[in-house]
This record gives sequence, C-alpha cells and structure tokens, in this order.
Amino acid sequence: MNPKVIGLLCVGLLVILSAVWLAGRKILSIEPMAATSGTATLTEGQEGSAEVRQRLLEVGLHPTGILSDLGVDDHLVRLEKGEVSASVLIAYADAIEALTNQSTKRGQALPPTLWDVSTPALLDAGWTVYSLTTALASEAGRVHVDLLTDAYSAFLENRPDALQGALALLPLAGSYVRALPEEARAEHEVHAKTDGEATLLIWQALLTGTTRHNPITHRPLWSHGFVGHFSVPHIHQYATGTGLTPSQVWGVEGFSPTFVGTAANSNQVEHLGISALLQGVASVPGAVLSAVESIEVAVDGEDDAAAAADKALNAVVRDILVPRKEEDPHKLAAALHTALAAQPD
Repeated sequence: MNPKVIGLLCVGLLVILSAVWLAGRKILSIEPMAATSGTATLTEGQEGSAEVRQRLLEVGLHPTGILSDLGVDDHLVRLEKGEVSASVLIAYADAIEALTNQSTKRGQALPPTLWDVSTPALLDAGWTVYSLTTALASEAGRVHVDLLTDAYSAFLENRPDALQGALALLPLAGSYVRALPEEARAEHEVHAKTDGEATLLIWQALLTGTTRHNPITHRPLWSHGFVGHFSVPHIHQYATGTGLTPSQVWGVEGFSPTFVGTAANSNQVEHLGISALLQGVASVPGAVLSAVESIEVAVDGEDDAAAAADKALNAVVRDILVPRKEEDPHKLAAALHTALAAQPD
C-alpha cells in the first residue's frame, strides 16, 4: 500500500480514537472559596447616597464602569431600589481600600475596579461583589490576595519577556497550594490528586483563566468558575483600563521561534498553560493533542507552521513538565525555560 495512504489511515484512526477519548472526559474544575454570606438585602432608599457615592469614588471605583466593572452609578441604582443598603456599600468601599493597602504594602497595588465585577459564575457560586470582597479583605482571604499581588508583580517585572513572566508564576502557584489550609487543599484533591497537579491548575488560572471546550461534545473540558476572572491578563486590563486579550497582554517574547511558528500565532502562553493542564492534570495523551492540531489544519485551515509550533510546545510539556510536575516548581520552571527559550544570537 502506498506509504502516503498508510499515513493518512493512521492519522484517521488516531483522530477517531482521540474523538472517543475526548468525548468521555469529565470536566475539571477549580474549587472556589466557599461562600459565607449571601446578597445584602437591607434597604435604606436614597438616604446617605451622596456620602456613599463619594466613598466609592474615593477608593478608586469608576463612576460608570470602564470595562466590565459595575461602576458607582450601578451601586447607587441598587441602593435606590433597596437591593443593597448604604451600610453594605460603605463596608464594600472599606474592603476595597483594605485590599488596595494590602497589595500596596506587598509591593504592587491591585486595581480597585478588579473587585467590582459581577459575573454569572460569581452569583451561581453564592457570592456577590460585596460578600466576596469582604471575604478577601479578611485574614482568611489574605493568602489569595497575596498570590494575585505577587503574580501581577512578577508579570510586570519580567515584561516584555512573556516566557520568563509566565514561568515566574509557576513557583508562586506552588507556594500558594502549599500555604492553603488543610480544608482548602482537600477541596483541590477532588480535581488534582497531588500538590503538583494543583499547582498546574492554579498556574493556568493565573496565566489566562481561560476554558477550552471538548470539540466533540462542545462541553467545557474544565471550568475555573468565577476564579477565572482573577487572571494576570484581567488584572492588567483593569490596571490599565484597556480591553485586551490574553495574547495581547502576554505576547510571545522570549519563546524560541520553534514554538511560535508565525507572527499570527500569538497565544503561546495560553497554549502552554492549557497543554500543561490537559497533559499534567487531565492525563490527556500528547498524541491526542497532536491529532487535534492536525484536525485544525485539515478542517479549519490552520497554518501548518503554527500547528507545528504548537505540537513542539506540547512535546516539551509531555517530555519535561509531566514527568517532573511534582518537583520543586523553581527547578521545573528553569527546565522549561531552557527548553523553550530563544537562544541569544
């Protein structure tokens, strides 16, 4: 039989097996903090609205919302409708101020508008922006806020080197996992059997917080819930007041051309995190990911060079990250940098 025909048949069989395998995968998810309080329901009408407005503006909220943040006017409408009380809004402002002070003292202020975003996932988890912000400003929330502060600081310190910045977050994720109280670590064990796997979950959430869907069932392969909002690209968006994609925030500086392919292939930080999560936590075989890349070339017209770069990156994850995921994250990050970095001229 013609070798080309044999090759096509092998690829076709692999694609079919990949489809069957992917169709049977369960959803991964990152357990959010357990909600401890519900929606505020006290009513005070418009009493004190001027003071509330002034206080919310003082702590850095935008008057109308600049991206997806609610903005001061939205909170005042809720106050007028009796959906929230003036005392809750003042407490909300105090919590935002506390978070700003905490992150500033740690070395990198987080944008106040970051906390002012209400998503369906947040509400589904039993939180509101008021209850979540208050929880994060508590002593129990410090470990979470410190992680976000350190991650954003590391991103800024390493710019424009996307690879170095992305890998700098890996040890931070590892330290965070090991610093969690036992009950929180037990929650992670539902989806990550080891500290190394939990580290990869948190790392990918910090890198982009994005979700990928099963190409067969169209169901999400994993879900970060509302935690996905607190990724480094989202923090940077609210810090700059500019709507940007993760690819625009990170870029591909620092990667060897082998792992980029073409200028249009600009999402390699996102790809690195997703490949690490799929191969290192969900145990997706590298051959399946390669088959998906082949499908994208054949069906979606994906660029061959970009697909080859993605396959090469997947191979590094398979050969270096997966076998060493339980090692010291600093050593793992160094090994990945050696494999992925552009060589000096």
